[in-house]
Amino acid sequence: MTGGEAVAIYIDHGVPDEAQATLKDMKERMTKRRLLEDSHGATIAQSKIHRFPRGLRGIGGADERYIVPTVVAIGPYYHGELHLQDMEEAKLAAANHLFAGSVEHVYGKLLSSVGDARGCYDDDEKVRGISDADFAAMMLVDGCFLLHLSRPGSALSSDHSILKDVMLLENQIPWLVLDTLMEFLGVNVDVRSFVAGLGDKFFPKKKKDKGGWSRCIVNGVWIWVTSCQRGNLQELERGIVNGGRSYESYRPAHLLGLLRFSQIWQMPEEEINYVPGNTSLLSSSAVELAQIGVKLTASSANWFADMRLVREKRIFGEFLLSPVFLNDVTACWLVNMAALEAATGGGGASCNVDDYGPVVSSYLSALAMLMDREEDVHELRGHRVVLSTFSNTQTLDLFKRIGQHLSLGGRYFVVLEQIEAYRRNRPARTKVYKFLYKYRKEISIILSIVSAGRVKFWNEAK
Repeated sequence: MTGGEAVAIYIDHGVPDEAQATLKDMKERMTKRRLLEDSHGATIAQSKIHRFPRGLRGIGGADERYIVPTVVAIGPYYHGELHLQDMEEAKLAAANHLFAGSVEHVYGKLLSSVGDARGCYDDDEKVRGISDADFAAMMLVDGCFLLHLSRPGSALSSDHSILKDVMLLENQIPWLVLDTLMEFLGVNVDVRSFVAGLGDKFFPKKKKDKGGWSRCIVNGVWIWVTSCQRGNLQELERGIVNGGRSYESYRPAHLLGLLRFSQIWQMPEEEINYVPGNTSLLSSSAVELAQIGVKLTASSANWFADMRLVREKRIFGEFLLSPVFLNDVTACWLVNMAALEAATGGGGASCNVDDYGPVVSSYLSALAMLMDREEDVHELRGHRVVLSTFSNTQTLDLFKRIGQHLSLGGRYFVVLEQIEAYRRNRPARTKVYKFLYKYRKEISIILSIVSAGRVKFWNEAK
């Protein structure tokens, strides 16, 4: 090389000519995504509508019933699917009912912010294949359907298949779309109260005063209800907990996020911030807890997913668990709330869906731990912790799948710590409990014979 001579250096990145177009498209989408995140920051991340985590798909059942909608598509992921076309007319009817005279204005507003709505979804081929004009129309029609569903007396809210589908993780639209529609809507639609009411019907709270349950038929299905509600409207309006947070001020990403928050938002601060130790702990089934003198009890806490062991000043330990009513709808909701927690933070202790962490995942993991055999399911039913239309076999099968696939949350390990501490601090007493539990039938027979003998003796003595 002579002085002053320019040399061109070519670097071969190993990308053949036929792949250059794909590379260019990928780089453009990456740049677009980065600009979108830079301009909207945390809002986009918090409003993200995730795909169902691949590692949890085994919980969804063989037919993915708890992942794929069966009657209605909400949002782009299942838009246009043939088996969901029957509900399209009902969705259009809802839009016509709500915005017959002003559809142009609300459509124009949604079209102007369609980039924000798109940014909430995965940038996959299905989403990219929908034009901005069609995307805005889809948001309008699907949002109107959800608002119509939320109105008091709506016939749609009596369809359990619809209630199941609108709470699927992959079947959501951004809350910002619902906010836009409600701004234009003259008649008030209280979506928050509707969602809280749904939670109270299906995740009942045990009465503190009388401790009982009542049963009623809702839309042809038996459910358990109480007069104590987490979603009590007056409490929702005035309730402020945990550093000023309230249900009314919470901005969810979508309806599923709101359903989850409506059930856990009153969780005490000390429960949220407790960090379990890093000890190696053993799990225990419901029967094994009974063997060491721990009684299962339905919790009366005003938030869902409560679970704690109480042992002070008691002969027996008491394992308090929020009661849950299980049917096809609630099982689907619980699985999808756990999937939401996993999608936003891995489902572990660092779950960042909000400050509460993987509360539902921990609760489901604890129930799965308790269910080793059908005898354990019977024990949970007997103590009104699990109320279900499922058989013992179906319930056990559901939680076996949950136990195999769901990541363990921090509060799950808190419960294990409490159980381990109970065993460690009462070694002699737990051995006595085990002996009494093992031979309880024989002891019952002996006591019956002794009692009968005493009665006979006193009768003869008279």
